[in-house]
Amino acid sequence: MASTHPPLVRTRLSILMLLEFFVWGGWGFALAGYASDALRFEGWQVGWLVAVPALGAIISPLFVGLVADRLFATERVLCVLHILGGISLIAAGYQGQFPGLMTFMMFNGLLFMPTIALANSLTFRHIPDPDKFPRIAVFGTVGWIAAVLGASVFLGGAATPGFLYQSGAGGIVLGLYCLTLPATAPKGAAGGVDAFGLHTLRLLKEPSFLIFVVCVFLFSIPACSYFFTLCVPMLQQRGYPAPLALTTLNQFSELIFMFSMPWFVAQLGLKRVVLIGMLAWITRYLFFAVPSFPMALLGLVLHGFCYSFLYIGAYMYIDKRAPEDLKASAQSLLAFLLLGLGWFLGAKFGGFMMDRYPAPLGSMAAVSHAGSKDTRPLPPWNDPDAATSVWRYLDLSATVRGLLRGDALAAAGPSAAGPDLAAQLDTNQDRKISMAEVKAIPAAGLVCGGVTYARDEMIELVRTIARTVDPRGGPEDEIQLTRAQWLDTQANRWRPIWLWPAGIAAVLFVLFALAFHDHPADATTRPS
Repeated sequence: MASTHPPLVRTRLSILMLLEFFVWGGWGFALAGYASDALRFEGWQVGWLVAVPALGAIISPLFVGLVADRLFATERVLCVLHILGGISLIAAGYQGQFPGLMTFMMFNGLLFMPTIALANSLTFRHIPDPDKFPRIAVFGTVGWIAAVLGASVFLGGAATPGFLYQSGAGGIVLGLYCLTLPATAPKGAAGGVDAFGLHTLRLLKEPSFLIFVVCVFLFSIPACSYFFTLCVPMLQQRGYPAPLALTTLNQFSELIFMFSMPWFVAQLGLKRVVLIGMLAWITRYLFFAVPSFPMALLGLVLHGFCYSFLYIGAYMYIDKRAPEDLKASAQSLLAFLLLGLGWFLGAKFGGFMMDRYPAPLGSMAAVSHAGSKDTRPLPPWNDPDAATSVWRYLDLSATVRGLLRGDALAAAGPSAAGPDLAAQLDTNQDRKISMAEVKAIPAAGLVCGGVTYARDEMIELVRTIARTVDPRGGPEDEIQLTRAQWLDTQANRWRPIWLWPAGIAAVLFVLFALAFHDHPADATTRPS
């Protein structure tokens, strides 16, 4: 008998997933780093920008459930939403102030977030075997990795708005591609869905289901969106190589653990799997609280446990517990709580913590004649070991440029913006900047990173940093600053920023471990 499924359907749907998350992955991590470092936005502004997807996730179920599923072919709705979303992202790249950037990112969030549910719905309607969905969904992770690496290598990472142009162009291409997808007619009024999962509320009468949903929802607040808000800014401020490219370790780890999830569930059960996911988030934040590059790498690699075991584990539990007629409603409720309300609160929490524990010297405003209006960053001081470090290849942009020139080691040399602070002032090459070296700056000033700094400003800046490092003070002629002290003065107080959510998560971990009991005898019977 001839197949009733469209030709090459798995390949076509895999490309859909790849492009879907290529668009999101391009700006998912980069936006917070770009806003905080390049645009010098305050923490609350960064929090609002990262909260944009949550607003779309809160509103999108209404759109998808009450409009798209009933009135229009899914592939045509995807086409319109992605093209308009792509245009919004390109327009966002031209914005240098918070109101403009927030406006266009808001438009994109409202347009993009419904496409995730629509892409999943279209895939499930056409895939020959729904149990093989993870093998198609995994291409979304591949797309995310490709987007981050593309922006890091060719577009300046989170230092320029190039990642927004890349995602915008990807969105337009994806919109056009959607017109080639299998025809997916609307279900009509008879196929309506419970958009917000309200029919599932009766399941909350069962203590085990209620405890599970409440604990996972509360845990999601200090989880993914909090991490998305703060990860790249932390990596940037601590001077780690290629901050945006480093975040791809999250997705490589996710690839591994997504494939291994069925084995862990079979061996340990869903409660233990979810507990391991919670414990991984706590451990990750404890690693991040330590200003150590190897610890940061370990924290990033834990993402496979963090995301797959907590979020995918939660989706699997809901699928197992809900009866057949409430599966869709239960998943809608969980998505609304985790990716909507929980994501929004987590992003706002992250922005609040950035403002609660600010950098002692976030800009030149403290020593500039222009006062608070001066948003110039402090002069960059690069890692002197970058050219020979084993980690130099993480700077993918420099590595690719070096390989194209046939000189990979030269790639880690001075940037196009010119020599850094140490290259110009550390005349005795002792890896320290002394007051005598600062006072030797020419009268015309110092040019670093394409920005000009007056000699008097630099003298006052070094005095201020010295007082921050050692409030007791000392003879001015004996002042000597290291790169670590220079970076630490410009960094948020990351230790409490990570320890607070770790503590909150630890409390929720204990409550879930003690209170939640998933008794097989209580499980809702489903039709075979």
